[in-house]
Amino acid sequence: MTLDSYRNFVTIVDCGSIVAAANKLLIAQPSLSNQLKNIEKTYGAKLLLRGNRSLELTDAGRIFYKRAKEICMMEEGLRNELLNQKAGFSELLKISIPAGNSPYFLHKFFDAFIAKHPKVNYDFYEIPSEFVIPNVLNGITEIGLIRSAAPGHGALTLYPYEREDIVALFPKDHPLAKIKGNLSVPDLANYPLAIPFDCLDIVYASFGHYLLSPNVSMITSPKTTAIEWARSFGSVALVSLTKEDMREIKDMCIKYISDENLYIMSAFIISKDRHLSKIAKEFLQVHGIEVS
Repeated sequence: MTLDSYRNFVTIVDCGSIVAAANKLLIAQPSLSNQLKNIEKTYGAKLLLRGNRSLELTDAGRIFYKRAKEICMMEEGLRNELLNQKAGFSELLKISIPAGNSPYFLHKFFDAFIAKHPKVNYDFYEIPSEFVIPNVLNGITEIGLIRSAAPGHGALTLYPYEREDIVALFPKDHPLAKIKGNLSVPDLANYPLAIPFDCLDIVYASFGHYLLSPNVSMITSPKTTAIEWARSFGSVALVSLTKEDMREIKDMCIKYISDENLYIMSAFIISKDRHLSKIAKEFLQVHGIEVS
């Protein structure tokens, strides 16, 4: 098995068909089909079910796709590190962060650090929080930031960072805008909701306390998509925001919800089993975290 085999398999899955992948990779379709057969023969497992118009991953295929993608990311990271060294950049910071970040978030996280370390290069992986954890555990990135319930994983060290309240956002002409003060969970029960993955379990738990089920019309990875969905289609976005984030949103109504459990605590995570690079330690130090 070569790295190209892993890359090409990932491309087949991402493109949705062998024909589309062959066009993207500039490889003849029969050659790509044979590569797929050889991969399945090597691992002794059927990885893809081929229909007339689409491909479907088998259970084994889902495992292989996940690991193949990790291998490709690790190889890309290695290449970037060597290129950075050749170009005169002394360090590379590899970090996984949740998708859909505001400009405020990026400035808060990196302004002070970049001022101290102008020659550092970065590998950013903007992905849902549930994928940040395996990235850190598998050494794809040294540091992860999550916005979700604290993972109960013995191989991780967690450093709580910032609380973000889960609030309701909706157009200013929405019926909920007429309610004075905070909303209650029952106030939201009859309206379609757009919710990011990071907030989903917390929202379900809060509704469950009232023996209610949320009307979830849309689930997304980045919260920016949930906000735009509410803005464009008149639903209610339930998303976690900092006070600084709230100040940036001027065209929508933002209301707190009277439930003390509706919040997310963002946190940095690192692997207990991996030694942090000097630059990763210095990044955490900028944020008040000392790692020996």
